[in-house]
Amino acid sequence: MKDRRFHYVDAARGIAVLLVIYGHTFRESMRAAYAWCDFSYALVYRFHVSLLFLLSGFGYALTLEKNKTLTEWRYLGKKAKALLLPWFSYSVLIYVVFVAAQLFAPCRALLENTAYQKIPPAKYLAAMLKNENPYSFHLWYLQTLFLFTAVTFLKDKFLSEKYARRAAILLILSLPAFYTLFCRDWVWVFKGFFQKYLFFLLGTLLVREKVEKKAGILAAVGACSFAALVLEICFFPVEIYDNPYIDLGMSYVDNAITVGICLGILAVCILWNRYLGHLAQFGRNTMRYYLYHQPFCCALLGMLLYEKLHFSAVATVAACMVSAIALPWLFGKLIRLCRLDDIFKKIGLPA
Repeated sequence: MKDRRFHYVDAARGIAVLLVIYGHTFRESMRAAYAWCDFSYALVYRFHVSLLFLLSGFGYALTLEKNKTLTEWRYLGKKAKALLLPWFSYSVLIYVVFVAAQLFAPCRALLENTAYQKIPPAKYLAAMLKNENPYSFHLWYLQTLFLFTAVTFLKDKFLSEKYARRAAILLILSLPAFYTLFCRDWVWVFKGFFQKYLFFLLGTLLVREKVEKKAGILAAVGACSFAALVLEICFFPVEIYDNPYIDLGMSYVDNAITVGICLGILAVCILWNRYLGHLAQFGRNTMRYYLYHQPFCCALLGMLLYEKLHFSAVATVAACMVSAIALPWLFGKLIRLCRLDDIFKKIGLPA
């Protein structure tokens, strides 16, 4: 059962990372020019990272009893090594790469008037801490996941199981309103926390046996939720969100739809568990692909192919998807071939 459990969770995590990569293949100019690009972007951005957080919360709950034997500092140190160390190391590595690129005239010309132009170290550090890294914005996920895990662990450590569960339910019900009313203009480190924490908390409340038993029903809920999201994107006027009361109500509707889709994807992975071996294997290595696919495999490559070389949108998306899967794998092979894997491990980067 243990193998099967992690098998379908890993498969769902693999789907989530593939959706993240797919969302990152689109440039703003592509979305402005093609309706299918704008639709695809809007669709996957509604649930791809939420799915990752829900799965992380589910995994947190599966290991909670074992982790409760650790002291607070030991647990937080363990999570900092797993999440904050790669967040910091990759941020520094990317900054060094872009500073070095500025030394070469062709690279400097390519990066001019983009988000990847030269930034002073102090300004870059401030952006990192605010989870608004201009070179690798996707790293916000790692810092935010650490905050989710730390806050939830302290809650579960110091509250009884009954009160910890009640606190989680209260937060799930209140966070959409708090975010909608107060957090829209905050920096992303706080904005992302209050926007996505409910999905992590919901994952911690899932009971594995019940999820497996009700997988068929959850898959149907996921299909209906996905259909509702498609209809909302296609036919719901965005101007209606200007009304604060409608905006508040829709925050709950939108989150309910997102939760339904996330649970549906997890349920499908349970039902198709035996057929998803390769996807589960990919899902067990998501840190490598999540870290290394940006900015070079999607943002920069997409800008070069679509905006500089005038490739078609379809060709650009396909090329970015392939490179985002192939290049991190090849990079890992190169690291091991050069026997640098121990060094990368020490600084928290996957090989």
